[in-house]
Amino acid sequence: MKKIIKKYIKSIVIIGILLITCDFLSALPPYIVKQVVDIDFTRKDIMNTIIFFICIYTSIHLGRLIFKYVRDVLINTTICKILRDIRKMLFDKILNFKMSTFNKYNSSELYTRLTSDVDNLFDLFFGFLYDILSNVLYIIFMIIMMFVANINLAVIGAITVVIISFIVYKFTRVLGNLDNEILKKRDREHKEFSELYNKSKLTYLFKLQNKNVSKMNDLFYSELKIRRKYIFIHHFPYWIIAMIQAIGIYAIIYYALNVNMAISLGSIYLVLYYTKECKSPLEEICNQLEELQTCINSYKRIKVLLNETDEEIIDKGNYIENLNRKYRISRCVNEI
Repeated sequence: MKKIIKKYIKSIVIIGILLITCDFLSALPPYIVKQVVDIDFTRKDIMNTIIFFICIYTSIHLGRLIFKYVRDVLINTTICKILRDIRKMLFDKILNFKMSTFNKYNSSELYTRLTSDVDNLFDLFFGFLYDILSNVLYIIFMIIMMFVANINLAVIGAITVVIISFIVYKFTRVLGNLDNEILKKRDREHKEFSELYNKSKLTYLFKLQNKNVSKMNDLFYSELKIRRKYIFIHHFPYWIIAMIQAIGIYAIIYYALNVNMAISLGSIYLVLYYTKECKSPLEEICNQLEELQTCINSYKRIKVLLNETDEEIIDKGNYIENLNRKYRISRCVNEI
């Protein structure tokens, strides 16, 4: 796997640079609005100043769209090439397994590794590069912009963001463990279903239909209970995050209106905007981390297959033509 990543290291570095550039440009427009709000409108050249900021604001959005398009094309192209190489490596590895190694895995497991698990790697790379890392960088740039505007207000906003991030992290850890349990249940369901399908004649012969149906229903119900718990925990932290964010916004307004009234209106707007804006990328990170756990589990299962050391030495076997020739010779000898 490391060899494949090294093969595309240049593309990955370029993607990282484009990612940082896009997130920096995404965080800039509110700062331009802050500069416009703080303009002294009694100046004589006020129209020229406003036109100047409008041109900058428009240029930032156009530049972000161009960089974002190039980044998305490069990400999709690079990841598709990486997954193509991984799928080929995995397929070649399975073809060279010893027969004893095949006994460790049933057919459904190998099929799942070659199809859905490899597809999950696309979400692993694409989700991490495109969503999680992008949102993390976006939040970092927003916090930097808050400190540029006003240090005291930025401290309140940053504390609010850190508390929300801690809550997201804790609940994501719990959801990750539940997701791992769901995957184990699903693998067992696939295994049981595959065995029942292959033994369908025995099922009819010994009248085991009701027993097998009951067995599968127990497995499905066991997974359903975990999924109910997963759904409850998934939606539980959102009202806590909204409440903490509301408290942070109230603290910023209270400080600006009662403690330090010399703070400019533009600075207040900027810090309030970024504090409120942080909620959306944090929620996206939470959702992506849940899916990322599933992708990591798929990566681990693929890695187990790639780390198998027992390989069949195909060249030392007997070709079918040689076996047929020996059979014909021995038959002629017996007839004589």
